[in-house]
Amino acid sequence: MPLTDYLVEIEHARLGLWHITEGEEFFIKKLPLTETDQAELKPLRGRRRIEWLAARYLVQIMTGWAYSLVKDVFGKPHLLGSDYHVSVSHSKDYTAAIIAPEVVGIDIQYLTDKLENIAWRVMNESKFKSLNEEKRLEHLHVYWGAKESLYKAYGQKDLHFKENIIIEPFHYLQDEGYSHGMVKKDDKERVFHIYYKKIEHYILVYAIEKDETGVKHMAISH
Repeated sequence: MPLTDYLVEIEHARLGLWHITEGEEFFIKKLPLTETDQAELKPLRGRRRIEWLAARYLVQIMTGWAYSLVKDVFGKPHLLGSDYHVSVSHSKDYTAAIIAPEVVGIDIQYLTDKLENIAWRVMNESKFKSLNEEKRLEHLHVYWGAKESLYKAYGQKDLHFKENIIIEPFHYLQDEGYSHGMVKKDDKERVFHIYYKKIEHYILVYAIEKDETGVKHMAISH
């Protein structure tokens, strides 16, 4: 059985997680795919097809089948006919989505030692010095996921991960927590709240752009 789990609510935001156990035919039968959807799905092969379908199925469930997921010229997903923002991610057997009135980004990653070899591409020395050695791999994945989440939230791709996306160093003491991040581009700064949670062998990270009233975090039981 697949797992649909609404892990958190943040003001009016909803976050959903889907455990992918179904085959492609399950989603094809359930989803009302438009011609644009079919054209986007056609070149995908193997696991990427199921991930693509599962992400759209999850968003449909979260919106009550009211809105279609479409992409803009930069490839950023949007809810057709809605002012709410949406972001999706997938890794191995899970897909995740977040929908909110604020600008959002989300990333889910399967924990892998390979990240150690590439993290230097997006992280500066101060972030490496802040790592909790007992939870080094998890801590590293949160930094990586936070960068990915802010990149998705910005949505226009022309960002340098080291220079334009800044994550505030934080202490990784538990497998769920909070930090801040910022996108600095063209003399403008956009500040985000960043949340993370370890789920089985995955790290889930999501970012919500800060508004004037602030953002409240409320955990919901599984």
